[in-house]
Amino acid sequence: MSENLREIVTGDMLPGYNGKKVSVTGLVTHINPNGLTFDIRTVDDVLVKVNLRKPNRDPLEGYVEVHGTAQAGNVVICDNIVQFSSKTDEFDAAGHNSLCKLLHSVPNLYKTTS
Repeated sequence: MSENLREIVTGDMLPGYNGKKVSVTGLVTHINPNGLTFDIRTVDDVLVKVNLRKPNRDPLEGYVEVHGTAQAGNVVICDNIVQFSSKTDEFDAAGHNSLCKLLHSVPNLYKTTS
């Protein structure tokens, strides 16, 4: 079960998780025509490059949540993409940014034993 655990992070937090599983959310800003990479602007306004393991041929727009492994240089090696509504005004980026900060402000948030 631990293989599915990942940290929910913002773009500013990403460098602190190099080599670790993360989830980062942002607005798709650029898609490489080869389908292997795209860029997102995270909820805290940081540009992140997403590298896919295989080409994506599906339409990709609006806000997405990227699950993968953080790499140096604000890069995520993507394992999975969750696409939200393509209507960008329906996504609360400021609220999501606040949620990420809150999750990281509570030590041992998920600890269930003493």
